[in-house]
Amino acid sequence: MLYLNFLIVLLLFCLNYGRATTTGQPVLEALDGTPVVHFTLNRRGGAFEATKTGNDSVDLNTLVEQLTNVESRYNLTRRVVKGNKLVRKAKSLKIDGQSDDSLMGDVASKGTWHAMISIGDPPQAIEMDLNMLTSDFYVLYTTSHAGSRFDDYFSQSFAKSNEHPFPSCSLPSDLFHFPTIKKTLSLSFAYCRPLKTSLRTLGPSGCMLGLAPSDQLSQTGVKRILPQLLDENAIERPIFSLMLINGREGVLSVGGTVARAVDLVVEQTANELDRAGAQSKIETLVQENGKALGDVTGKSAAKRSFTKRRGKVNQEKANRQADWENEWTWNDVQGAEGWWQTLMQGVWVDGSRVLQNQAVVFDINSPFILAPPLAAKALYASIAGSRPLEAPFSNFYAFPCMNPPSLEFEFHGRRFPVMRGGRGRDWNSAAIPGGKFSLGRLRHGSGYCVGMVVETRMGLREEKEDMTGSGKQGIKSVAAGAGSLAGNGMRDVWVMGEAFFRSIGGAYDVSPSTLPNSSRRSLE
Repeated sequence: MLYLNFLIVLLLFCLNYGRATTTGQPVLEALDGTPVVHFTLNRRGGAFEATKTGNDSVDLNTLVEQLTNVESRYNLTRRVVKGNKLVRKAKSLKIDGQSDDSLMGDVASKGTWHAMISIGDPPQAIEMDLNMLTSDFYVLYTTSHAGSRFDDYFSQSFAKSNEHPFPSCSLPSDLFHFPTIKKTLSLSFAYCRPLKTSLRTLGPSGCMLGLAPSDQLSQTGVKRILPQLLDENAIERPIFSLMLINGREGVLSVGGTVARAVDLVVEQTANELDRAGAQSKIETLVQENGKALGDVTGKSAAKRSFTKRRGKVNQEKANRQADWENEWTWNDVQGAEGWWQTLMQGVWVDGSRVLQNQAVVFDINSPFILAPPLAAKALYASIAGSRPLEAPFSNFYAFPCMNPPSLEFEFHGRRFPVMRGGRGRDWNSAAIPGGKFSLGRLRHGSGYCVGMVVETRMGLREEKEDMTGSGKQGIKSVAAGAGSLAGNGMRDVWVMGEAFFRSIGGAYDVSPSTLPNSSRRSLE
């Protein structure tokens, strides 16, 4: 219930305290003056729709296509031994002997969460895509008219650079405008303009904000945006947080979380109610006594009550600020350095633990929660009446729509409710059979629904291809070698996708001193 209250207040915060940028897009105000940069997030193309148009049954072919797209993103990296640790690096892809100028992550792709940011003088608004699987911060300019474009020619503040750490990419600097902290800062970024002979120039323009915690996943060598903001004293803490309000909108906070802003909204709401109550009391006294003395007495009493209440709220706020780290459940990052990967201690279905000690990776751009084969089978075996679908849809499972489970994930000894049982409503406020655990009915009129947790066979297939030298024709990947380092390292690893972020607010600590083994993820 604590989370539900938090989400309701956050919605009020977004509606009442948003303001428009030069592009007309709303942004969140940093009302308490703390150095936290808030971005309003939107999902390109709208909320993920698994069902057919005008129907509550799923389109299985579309689901398979989406699953293939998601899994392909994890095959862009390899694991290598560097010093005394295991790290992730971008694969080198060469197609038909051409030079490798491909960057991880596709800008302006459908289904990607993005924010608006303004660059240059005069400001040019551009869509900035979030990507938790890379650490690059780059702007891509192509000859295509698709996407959103930043043109250095029209920026008076653009500072060119002779450095070219990656094909067709330079490392300039320019002014970035952050309305929520009311600052304009000069930041470095990779500016990439593919050659006209490159296939990449036919794609859309845009911006990529890599949120991965390690520089090992940077192809351009540019400094990540969060350390740059710390160097400029624009923020105080090396953390960022993500919160999805629904299937279309969310909040990215850099340098802190939305929690303090929400606390302020609660305080301001209480103050407004106090004022309204005091005014009502004054009017009542005047009506009863018909004297100015009653008005003065009412005002004095209201002022004393208001001052006392505000002092109590400020003291509580100060106490929360003093031990803010203790109010979160922090998890250490594990596995090969690169992604936000940690250990999930347990999976609970209807109050019973069915799995324990599962490796998980967090990825906001995955529309599903992905589970490895053994874990998916164990999960659905605990749901009465569930069964896997027949090939070629065997990655998906069906369960009785009238028997949706309550799903909880355990981190650091604390259980977090992700999906509750019972017939519910999806994030678009439209009735959906099977509750939030459901992608939709198996077919029209069926009593079975398709589950949100999808089986993934990543790692198994890639290990076989790397060890045998097979793979897609015409593409040669520089693998780390056979054996334990073959493949993408996603064998027996979960992916916590969009549905997870809609249920749990998280903060991510990227302190340099904590990498690679002590970077932390907080769960509320």
